[in-house]
Amino acid sequence: MQAFKVRVVKDSLVFCAGHFITYSGSCEPLHGHNYRAAVTLEGPLGESEFVFNFVTLKRMMKAVCDRLDHRMLLPTDNPHLDIRADAVGYTVRYQHKTYVFPREDVVQLPIPNTTAEHIAVWIADQLAVDLAADGADHLTALEVEIEETPGQSAVFRRELKRVAR
Repeated sequence: MQAFKVRVVKDSLVFCAGHFITYSGSCEPLHGHNYRAAVTLEGPLGESEFVFNFVTLKRMMKAVCDRLDHRMLLPTDNPHLDIRADAVGYTVRYQHKTYVFPREDVVQLPIPNTTAEHIAVWIADQLAVDLAADGADHLTALEVEIEETPGQSAVFRRELKRVAR
């Protein structure tokens, strides 16, 4: 069987977001990145003689990036954070630190930490849903790369379950 890859890396696939990471009993200072995202799809050629339509893939990826753009990313599955929500915002506590963020500025992500690796997994999850809804059942793999700063990125790859034709 032949397999092909398509990759999309565009200047429009970026998002600026704030975050912090907890690790080894510490919490790094609140900061942000101008993230860059890329996506690779693998599989045989589909009925239209391409792996997946570039225009559709760019649109899907841009929509996911736009959900994160200019937001504070909060990892809701982080056992070290106490996150409380009310009508106007979120209060986040880690040991002696307390942060308060306006509700409209926050995106809650069901991940354990807002590392580039976990953000890549979350984006892959979103794209997998979009691809399935688009009927892309011939794809064999999905790969998402998240670059925090130039030369510093994380890549997540997921094998996709193909539907027999």
